[in-house]
Order: sequence, then C-alpha cells, then structure tokens
Amino acid sequence: MMKYVFMFLPILVGMGVVLQTGANTQLKQYVGSPFLAALVSFTTGTLCVLVVNLFVGSDFKQLGGAQIQQTSWWMWIGGALGAMFVTSAIVIAPKLGPTQFFGLVIASQLIFSVVVDHFGWMGFNEQPVNMQKIIGIGLLVVGGYLIQSARS
Repeated sequence: MMKYVFMFLPILVGMGVVLQTGANTQLKQYVGSPFLAALVSFTTGTLCVLVVNLFVGSDFKQLGGAQIQQTSWWMWIGGALGAMFVTSAIVIAPKLGPTQFFGLVIASQLIFSVVVDHFGWMGFNEQPVNMQKIIGIGLLVVGGYLIQSARS
C-alpha cells in the first residue's frame, strides 16, 4: 500500500509545482519583480516548513551540532537551486508556456537523473544506464520536439 502512496505523492507534487509557477508568475505582476515574487514564495514556504518542524517536534539544536559541521559544500546548494528554479520559472514560463517549460525541465531532470543514478553521485545507489533508460530518454526528446512543433 505504501508503495502506491509513494508513487501518488510525486504526482501531486508535480501538479503543485505547475500551480506554484502560475501563482508566482501572477504575483510578479503585482509586486513588479520576479525576484520579489520569488522572495515572497520562499518566505511563505519557509514559514510553512517552520510550522511543520514545530508540529513534528524537530530538534533545532541539531542545526548547531557537530554533525552539521561535517557536511560537504554541495549539501548546502538545495536552497540556491530551488531559488534558481522558482525565479527562472517566473521569468521563462510566461514566455514559453507551462507545457514547453515543464517539458524541458522534466526531460532535463530525467536525463540528469540517469547520469546521477549511473555514477551513484550525491549518496544515491549506482543504477547503471541500460537500453530501456536510453529509449525512455529518446522518447522524452521526441515528446519535447512534438510539444515545441505544436506551438502556434
């Protein structure tokens, strides 16, 4: 049962990202800047995560503990990459449309995921590239082309 929950939740998350992009793009019209819209987005997101941490009883002392000092530099780039994505979506999605924007984002995510899996980077287990993955990526590229060529 949990397997299906874990398969369904990313679908909801993906839908939420599309809605987030639309909301942030519209917010930009009212605040006058993609960077201010991204700041509002991250501020509300930070508040939501803070409330969740308070609700689940997270131990905030861990943030100052010895273990956090042993982290690698790349473990700290998640927030910056998130900011890059949100701000880029605010700027680019209105120009390309959500279908083309997310088609390119999803294709690049899956292509790079295969590379990360293959080499076992960032703590993931190695999962070698195989023909099925290559065909899947090829189909994504064809799908991206079809989406682009369908634009009027």
